[in-house]
Amino acid sequence: MPKNDWGNNDFLGITAKIYKPHSLICRQGDDNDGIFIVKSGWAILYQGLLDGERQIIDTPLWGDIVGFRSVDGPHLASLASITELAVYEISSKKLVEAILSEGRLGKKIACSLARLNAILAEHLMNAGRRNAMSRTAHFLLELEERLSIAGLSAHGRYECPLTQYELADILGMTTVHVNRTLRELRNADLVSFKAGHVEVINRKKLVKIAGFDNDYLR
Repeated sequence: MPKNDWGNNDFLGITAKIYKPHSLICRQGDDNDGIFIVKSGWAILYQGLLDGERQIIDTPLWGDIVGFRSVDGPHLASLASITELAVYEISSKKLVEAILSEGRLGKKIACSLARLNAILAEHLMNAGRRNAMSRTAHFLLELEERLSIAGLSAHGRYECPLTQYELADILGMTTVHVNRTLRELRNADLVSFKAGHVEVINRKKLVKIAGFDNDYLR
């Protein structure tokens, strides 16, 4: 594996920093040029609202990049750990220099950012146009695909430490609505989400309900 691959113990000479579960890694509005690349664990990326609520934008997983900006300025969202989280913290200047000096790294980062853009577009579709059943199904299928790429899901089963409260903030629903929707999906023998374990039971039907096409994740 190349020395500048973020699956290694260090990346660009930087050792991954370990955060305990439920730690705040970076706060919305922080004015620094830090960029974060997830090595392992689960995190949430979210924006705080004026009324004290929040919208979770994404759940960064292995290899995902957080905080990459085209211009200097404050971070637009907060990053927090859900489980123990290992991240590489790199200055924007150092990462750009590495990209310019190593073509393979630049291509890999460009692909990661393009995928993130596609993921955010799908999340916007979830919040704006999909009903509760389809948006929940779509998100659970998306997680399965992303974890499968990272080697963390197999045969439609994966660990998911997100609480129903966090799912509500991701899906733009109330916790009561999330609970009812998960129950409906389970009663229909489509997918089970229980005690941190997700199992896709009827993939063909679930994909149809969600309108899920995994090309945006490839």
